[in-house]
Amino acid sequence: MRLRPILLAVLAVFGLLGCASIPEPSVDEAAARAAFAERSARLEAVDTWRLAGQVILELPEETWTGQLGWRAEGPEQVIDLSGPMGRGGGRVIFDGRHAMLLTRDGERYQASDPDRLIARITGREIPVAGLDAWVRGIARPGAGFDLRADAAGRPSRLIQDGWEVRYGAFEDAGPAAMPASLELRRGDMRLELRIQRWQLGQPAPAP
Repeated sequence: MRLRPILLAVLAVFGLLGCASIPEPSVDEAAARAAFAERSARLEAVDTWRLAGQVILELPEETWTGQLGWRAEGPEQVIDLSGPMGRGGGRVIFDGRHAMLLTRDGERYQASDPDRLIARITGREIPVAGLDAWVRGIARPGAGFDLRADAAGRPSRLIQDGWEVRYGAFEDAGPAAMPASLELRRGDMRLELRIQRWQLGQPAPAP
């Protein structure tokens, strides 16, 4: 198994990228920020969610495409990545105290948090916290950010922790409209997430 593309995909899915051309804002900035804050509060109150979709990681020398499954239940989050026909990929598990990557070949990498996990795997000290917020179209709590959003509080661009996230369409998912696509860039890296399904809150019990 070629481990490097998988590790780069894991690194990218945790949130490492930015920059794109953005249209001029068409709504009052203060009103948009207020709507964004209200939308964010509603989503932060939902600590159980799932998504499924496709991830595309482009680098100058290679491209990695795979399927993404992500579920959060309180502090615990599990990210499953798999390549074409289910090959490659692995599972990332973190709960606020530990982070672990399990590859499909049985290799295991552990650290006390996702940042240290990525540093251990790649040898690069890169802050990667934040994508669990960004993928929901909200900002990571406790850090400043730059924002462009519409009157409903849906972001078109979010810059935080030195990364820039560009959002495409949103789809209704109950408590709030959720991103159907987002793109992150930095330097010669490009990450695209195409989200096919969102579930907010616990699944309904079977009849």
